[in-house]
This record gives sequence, structure tokens and C-alpha cells, in this order.
Amino acid sequence: MFKPFLRLAEKLNIEVVPSKTEAYDFSEKTWEEIVKNTKPLKEKNFYWSFVPKKPFFKKEKLWPPPSGIKVKVQLTSEYIEGINPGISKKILEKLRNGKFAIQATLNIRGLTVVEAEVALEEFFYDAIVKGLSCVLIIHGRGLCSKKEPVLKNLVKSWLERGPYRRYILCFCSARPCDGGPGATYVLLSSKPLKKVKHRCF
Repeated sequence: MFKPFLRLAEKLNIEVVPSKTEAYDFSEKTWEEIVKNTKPLKEKNFYWSFVPKKPFFKKEKLWPPPSGIKVKVQLTSEYIEGINPGISKKILEKLRNGKFAIQATLNIRGLTVVEAEVALEEFFYDAIVKGLSCVLIIHGRGLCSKKEPVLKNLVKSWLERGPYRRYILCFCSARPCDGGPGATYVLLSSKPLKKVKHRCF
């Protein structure tokens, strides 16, 4: 057997005591002699199994979804929209598809009803004075509300019956990239409209 430290021990005058495995040289023994001197193990509580070459099951990845899947917010129960009479539905469709650039955003999440209403009035006043056409209101989906979404319903009611409803052409829930059902697009007019009654779908 190969013993790399044997010569070193001879130079250092160290007596090397051979271990049991070194004293028993397997290379010079035949298989019959090795088996003859072996003793069976007393404890047989060891486990073994074959390792499969392939996994028993294949878990498919559920996320991210395929690139072809698109979520249509307007088909969900959380979707809201409204349009003034005399306004073409094509304009509402363009707003729904995000064809108008968002020029200002208001986030009222976490506010009380009174605070949110004041914030909405100030926001729309500034937007109309500045001549903005498309704005976004982030109100949340109201998932933490006990019964109904509070701020979301407030925004819908305010757009239909608020003091600046004459300047609102149409509104609808935003696309998923802009907040989905938790946000609303609003298209504004620079001049007040004569008919102010909304038509909701």
C-alpha cells in the first residue's frame, strides 16, 4: 500500500504504529480470504433506496404568466365607468385603452371621506384652471373596508354629482399598469358642458 509519511517517520525516528486497516492489507488478499475474515453487523437499522434518474412529477411554473394573457378590467365586477350624453363612445373606449396621456395624479388612499372630498375639489379646480385633459385618481379597491369600498364609491359619486361634473366628459377604471380597479381615469373638458347627467354602464 502507498504510505507517503513512512519515510518522514523514519527520518524523524518516530515509531509508526500501524492501524487495524493498515495491518490488514486488502491488496494482497483474495476475495475468499477477505470474506472469511469479515463479521456481520449486529445492527441492521440502515436505510437505502435507488435514486431515480428523473423526478416522479414535474411542477409547472404558474408565475410569471404567459406573455399572451391580458387582464380586461372592464370584464370584472369592480369596473366602473360613466359618460356624459353627447360624448362619443369611441372617446370612452380610447380612455379605457389608455390612449390619453395622464397629466396629473391624485392619491387619496388613507384619507377620511371629508379629507378626500376636499382633496378632489382642489385637485379638479387646479386641473381645469391649468387646462389638463386627462387625470388619474388613485382611491384603492377598498379591500380593507367592512362592507363596500368607501373611497372608490365616493369618487364615483363625486364624478357624477360633484360641483365640477359639467367639465367631466367621461371616466372609467384604469388599466392594470396604472392601478386597475383601484384607480380611475377622468377625461376633462376646458369648457363646461350643458348636459351634466352621466350615463353609467
